[in-house]
Amino acid sequence: MDILEDCRPPVTVFCGFLGVGKTTLLRHLLGQAATAGREGGAARWAAVVNDVAAVNIDGSLVGAEAAEQRALGTSGAAEVVELGNGCVCCSGADDLGEAIARLADRGPYDHIWVETSGVADPRGVATLFTRKNPFGRSLADRARLAALVTVIDVVAFAEEAAKAGGRGRSVAGSGQRPVFELMLEQIECADVVVLNQCDRVELGGADLARAEALVAGLNARAELVRTEHGQISAEFFTERMRFDGGATLSAARWVRELNRVAVDRTGIAVKPQTIFGTPRHEAKYGITSFVYRARRGFDGQRLRDLFVGGLPGVLRAKGFFWTKEMPDEMGFVSVAGGIIRWEALSVWWAARIAMGRATLADRPESVVANWAEPQGDRRQEIVLIGVDMDQAALFMALDQCLAS
Repeated sequence: MDILEDCRPPVTVFCGFLGVGKTTLLRHLLGQAATAGREGGAARWAAVVNDVAAVNIDGSLVGAEAAEQRALGTSGAAEVVELGNGCVCCSGADDLGEAIARLADRGPYDHIWVETSGVADPRGVATLFTRKNPFGRSLADRARLAALVTVIDVVAFAEEAAKAGGRGRSVAGSGQRPVFELMLEQIECADVVVLNQCDRVELGGADLARAEALVAGLNARAELVRTEHGQISAEFFTERMRFDGGATLSAARWVRELNRVAVDRTGIAVKPQTIFGTPRHEAKYGITSFVYRARRGFDGQRLRDLFVGGLPGVLRAKGFFWTKEMPDEMGFVSVAGGIIRWEALSVWWAARIAMGRATLADRPESVVANWAEPQGDRRQEIVLIGVDMDQAALFMALDQCLAS
């Protein structure tokens, strides 16, 4: 259905870390409302601005912009809603959903813009539209998610990416999320990535192209847009619906790689599965990805020492593992630049069965597909994404971490 034929207002969500220019971009978009409506008239827009702080400075700025435009008679942006004291992807999710629902009911609005806090995970925002409540309803009944947009400071991203492959630092999985990991996760779950502040790139187009290639390597589905000072036409966002529940949420390269492994292992596609080709500029800059697989348990200390010591060329790593010291726990590792996050996700099905908490007949199909005696579903399955990686050397190093 065309974006203009559905009576539910489309919603565009902007994510991105602190200081990347989301507020500047939103203020620039609202300034275009006077001529962004049908037949060149004024558009009626609403904006929701979130901040985790008690004082929502970004919301005040956007509200002041909208108020000034209305006073001049040049803006159709009728309402700005400020949300504070909670991130919209977690503690403030209900507030965001209710704010959008109220705006949709009060409409008609041509478009609703949402600026999230710097620490928001776009997946959490998407679930407001995709997850149904016990009554079978969701926010999608009232409004349409048009696009998840991630804004990055291209210089800051390039600087963080340059640290990849060097000596790392481990952090607890339950602790504060590393900044660069959050940046990557916002990129990995986006329909559009805005590479902002391109005017700050001092070393020429090649460096900008490399940063762009790294982003495409993490999420080949996302559309990439280069901007300076958040200057972008509102029509780019208002004339197309880009969000797709299955495709958007499975666009991360590490997800695609694990899906591919599942297909290779079973011969049956595992849903959701979205496989994209490799853009030519990825090959130009040596961006590759591999999946390390093994059945033997790791020696936990050797594995940690390897990751902390540095994995040459690795920008991103994610996957599941198990160790001989803690064979019942399904471990999960996430590498983003020089930060390594470890956590225990759950208990392997093989351990549940051994403890009498489940039987072989209870196993889901996905577990049966991964079953191999004597380990059961225990396995090492880690995706490595990076630049100019030596696959043989990395796999050998991981093999040497396996327990005797």
